[in-house]
Amino acid sequence: MHRVLIQIGPFAVYSYGFFMAAAFLICVFLVRRNSDRFGVPSDKVMDCLVWLLIGGVVGGRLLFALINWHYYFQHPVRIFALREGGMAFQGSLAMAVLAGALACRLKRIPFWRTGDFVAPYAALGHAVGRIGCFFNGCCYGRIIEKGLGVTFPGEPYMRIPTQIYSALFLLFLYLFLAGLREKKVFGGFVLSMYIIAYSAFRFFMGFLRGDTPAVLWGMKLSQLISAGMLVSGAALLLILHLRKHEGT
Repeated sequence: MHRVLIQIGPFAVYSYGFFMAAAFLICVFLVRRNSDRFGVPSDKVMDCLVWLLIGGVVGGRLLFALINWHYYFQHPVRIFALREGGMAFQGSLAMAVLAGALACRLKRIPFWRTGDFVAPYAALGHAVGRIGCFFNGCCYGRIIEKGLGVTFPGEPYMRIPTQIYSALFLLFLYLFLAGLREKKVFGGFVLSMYIIAYSAFRFFMGFLRGDTPAVLWGMKLSQLISAGMLVSGAALLLILHLRKHEGT
């Protein structure tokens, strides 16, 4: 755990914020570089990215506070302490999709085509952000006695490196989605597959996480939300497949 990357007097660069910023800048670079090739106006999609960022941060932080309500109920002001880390990606994804849909409507660009274009970069940015989680010490795994594990400062035991597993999966998901995007199956296909794949992974990863308690049938609240997103993503894929409004 290395929460502060650079400390110069009172000025500190926090690892979580640094990797979150790096993730966004990487996505911005790739979007600007490839937007024309996928028929998405560069200037308009850049404006949409700002909406996506705001929606993602708000949604992710609110859901994280809800999942950890026992702490934030006692310390409500700390909800705004973003530099300390703490985001629930299911909330980020849901709010970012809603914000993106609204931004695309206002900018008069096709939402499904834009969503398919941005989805792989969202997975890549998420992978970079998970490295920030590892340095920050959040989103940690269960305690283990043997096997592949990490020991955080101040703890005498090993934990499952769930942040690293997530980063590796998301890197693979980025490559997978980028390949699907080239096939141009139908509008919304790549975005739907992103929601389905990550929700399934996050559901099973919940059994390895040790940062939140179980709430129902041995499952955590984040797992129940992931299950709901998985069903929603599958339903969306089915609806879009039946309609086949490619590029709309």
